[in-house]
Amino acid sequence: MNPFFILLLAAALACGKIWEALVLFALVLWHEGCHVLAAGRYRLPVTDIELLPFGGLTRMEAFLQLNPEVEWVVACAGPAGNVLVAGLAYGLWPYVQFDPYWFRFFIQANLGMALFNLVPVLPLDGGRVLRSLLVRKMGFAQATRLAARLGQAFSVLLAAWGIYNVFLKRYNFILVLFTAVMLFAAARAEQNASSYVFMRYLTGRRQQLRLKRVFPVKHLAATSESSLGEVLRSFQPPAYHLVWVVDLEGQIAGFLGEVELISALFERGLACKLGALPMHRLF
Repeated sequence: MNPFFILLLAAALACGKIWEALVLFALVLWHEGCHVLAAGRYRLPVTDIELLPFGGLTRMEAFLQLNPEVEWVVACAGPAGNVLVAGLAYGLWPYVQFDPYWFRFFIQANLGMALFNLVPVLPLDGGRVLRSLLVRKMGFAQATRLAARLGQAFSVLLAAWGIYNVFLKRYNFILVLFTAVMLFAAARAEQNASSYVFMRYLTGRRQQLRLKRVFPVKHLAATSESSLGEVLRSFQPPAYHLVWVVDLEGQIAGFLGEVELISALFERGLACKLGALPMHRLF
């Protein structure tokens, strides 16, 4: 449990809303459990689940961020799970006697959690779906940076809404402000960790090639003056990349495979020019 989540439970107890908080606790566990079930479908190992004031965070050992075909499915599983149990409650309503207050609370909590998590900003589920779409066009690093910045902007708007509620004397401003702070910190952490995640992905790429054996191919063109850093930032996993190197006159000088670029990265650094690397010649 994140310390702020424990603080939220303590505040609920002080306000006489502990049962509502426990229901939310159960719904967050269900939401994250749906992510775990979806990850298990793809045999992705889950390391832990952290409960946050605005929901939860399921961590996995696999590089899910670099597999857009899988990331959006796992991301959507949580909100879909909330919608599913809300639909079941509606279906049972004519046959089972529910207390009207708790029925309304249960439905609103599930739908609210689903809708909030579908906002297209990191680290929310909607942000992961957005990144899985953007990574095909702009690469992993830029897609993560954009979605994380949207998350920080959204958290600022959320904080402004919380401050506005102070003037309206609405007591939910505390929860809104807590959520805004945690969301901003989580979005910033996602952005800072993107380079680390990508570097770990590159180091394990050779082993992945040996295990999977067949990959879709993505062709890129770069000048001989392009740096390794510029090229690697344009990678769009999980495709295997072939980089065609052209000279300043536009003539094809040769091509390089992804594994060769990764080896050069660790031997020569991000600033190394493609023209300085031994490459495959067409003739």
